[in-house]
Amino acid sequence: MNINIDQKPNKANGKVMLGVILLLVGGFWLLRQLNVYLIPDYIDLNPLWLVFIGLWIGSRNNFQKANWVIVTGLGLIFLVTCNIDNSDGFIWPIALIGLGFWIIMRKKKTGDHLGDADYWDKKYKTGVADTDKPLADFGDTTYSSATGVPPTDSNTTGTTPPLSHDDILDATAIFGGVNKSIFSKSFRGGDITNIFGGTELDFTHADINGRAVIDITQVFGGTKIIVPSNWQVIVDMSAIFAGTDDKRMKSVQTAKSDKVLIIKGVSLFAGLEIRSY
Repeated sequence: MNINIDQKPNKANGKVMLGVILLLVGGFWLLRQLNVYLIPDYIDLNPLWLVFIGLWIGSRNNFQKANWVIVTGLGLIFLVTCNIDNSDGFIWPIALIGLGFWIIMRKKKTGDHLGDADYWDKKYKTGVADTDKPLADFGDTTYSSATGVPPTDSNTTGTTPPLSHDDILDATAIFGGVNKSIFSKSFRGGDITNIFGGTELDFTHADINGRAVIDITQVFGGTKIIVPSNWQVIVDMSAIFAGTDDKRMKSVQTAKSDKVLIIKGVSLFAGLEIRSY
């Protein structure tokens, strides 16, 4: 039985998009060296890097998640404000209005599916169905003393326990902070979005059955996660000008456990800190 983190097709799509971006950038620089000016010099194209990064992030998830929209949108906003005088007065209010609508729709969707355990198991790949579809290729990851990677929870047959608000995480920090303690004894997973903000989560009194997945999207922000010492944590994030600081004791980091917290997502000019007490 396999426990894996990301789908192969997503990573393949990300490599294709990255290749296309490099071709475009390299071709543009070559034309500049040949004195072929397709775009005037006074136009600032530096914010396009955020746009390219956003497209690359979206391609890794088949553009099914909203994190690429946030990063790409920031790039377009900076592109407009850098090249059009006095555009800040209308572009940022429009961006805030759009962001507000996105948060409202996201919260509504979370509420509509709160009682649907199958929806969350599929969304965060915590159910038994995903064992037939590896999320990444770790080779032979059958649990053993050699690999130290536990399988998914085999006790997924029968009736699914009802969900509570604490079983599903949906934290959004925009120009602010979120500080939350999780007490769920059957934590399923969740989403964290930090934009110029930070989130701190304390799972000391929480529990998971098998594995849980947290998807993080953060731009100019940070996330701090405190986990129990008997949890195994696997980080599979795309870090761009960012880093992950695992401050747990070495004995805790290498311990084998059937309780696995998988942290996925994208970190741009941001940081992730993991602690255990």
